[in-house]
Amino acid sequence: MKKRFSSLTKAEQEKIEAKYHRMKPEDFDEQRAHAKHHSPDAIRLPRDLITVLQAMAQLEGETHYQAMVTKWIKERLQQEARLARKYAKLPLPELLAILKGQESGKTSARA
Repeated sequence: MKKRFSSLTKAEQEKIEAKYHRMKPEDFDEQRAHAKHHSPDAIRLPRDLITVLQAMAQLEGETHYQAMVTKWIKERLQQEARLARKYAKLPLPELLAILKGQESGKTSARA
């Protein structure tokens, strides 16, 4: 396990800093290529919403509510992608009419 920089001795810190300052730009490219690519793993939610999500996850047999929420997001993205493909085939005036109908709370016969 790697030590945190602040827990290293002063001599170890200076050695690491000196190595860092001697690095060439190509060295950074190589390190970045091997780094994990991820987004922030936290979405801040109100406590009462988390409580409800935890209860629902338990009902669905999930051990952690985050897994359930991730599954829901993936499912919703698939639905949205299907709708986007469907609406992309419509002529622009017809698509605009459908979108205007949704804005005003009307439902479309085609949707």
